[in-house]
Amino acid sequence: MNDTGENSGRAAGERYASPAMLERRKRILTVARELVSEQGIDGFSVDLLCRRADIARQTLYNAFKSKEGVIAAAILDYFEEYEARIPYRSPVGTLDRLIERIVAVGNRNLAIRNYIGAITEFYFSSTAGDDLRGTMRGIFSSIQQPYVKNLAESGSLHPWITEDRLIEAMDEQRMVVAGKWAQGRMGDADFVNVMVIAVLTCLAGSTRGRRNADILATIEKIAATGADAYVERL
Repeated sequence: MNDTGENSGRAAGERYASPAMLERRKRILTVARELVSEQGIDGFSVDLLCRRADIARQTLYNAFKSKEGVIAAAILDYFEEYEARIPYRSPVGTLDRLIERIVAVGNRNLAIRNYIGAITEFYFSSTAGDDLRGTMRGIFSSIQQPYVKNLAESGSLHPWITEDRLIEAMDEQRMVVAGKWAQGRMGDADFVNVMVIAVLTCLAGSTRGRRNADILATIEKIAATGADAYVERL
């Protein structure tokens, strides 16, 4: 994930933090993710977080400013931690890299259904706050942006679609599929394949020329063999 000013500031601050402070931060974020899974985001209880993490309420607010701040930090931390462990085989900015990311995250999500359900419910909620929604969109954009930028710079996008709108449309496809699965309306065996093909279908409708042909050919391969098998052959 590209470093942002916020992340740079956090990293700089953590260089001077004591081991005890870093351990406390990790404990807070771990408990925060547990509560998101248990209570959702709208029902998230700061008081319960403080009790479970054994911290004072003022300590939490001094570190994260608000309830949304600690939830956003927990989501971002989880993303960065997992991202660092993905054994990518394809270069940044390629279609295969994007597919690898979707497959890796999709397979991880199979083990955290409640957490994904809470995230997808919040994503489409009318009560979502700007700070937390911005964090989520930043995470999603970091996944899609390198490849979409590559498409735009090569002249492969139709003139009626912008980079930002395409990224948003891809995010929406992923979240719709994740929401259906989290609600039990899609089986585990179909989840990753449906998500990958949904994103690629969105890309196919937005591109032209050689890149479009590559995307269509990739959809056919994944439909025939499955997304996991496709990534294994990279």
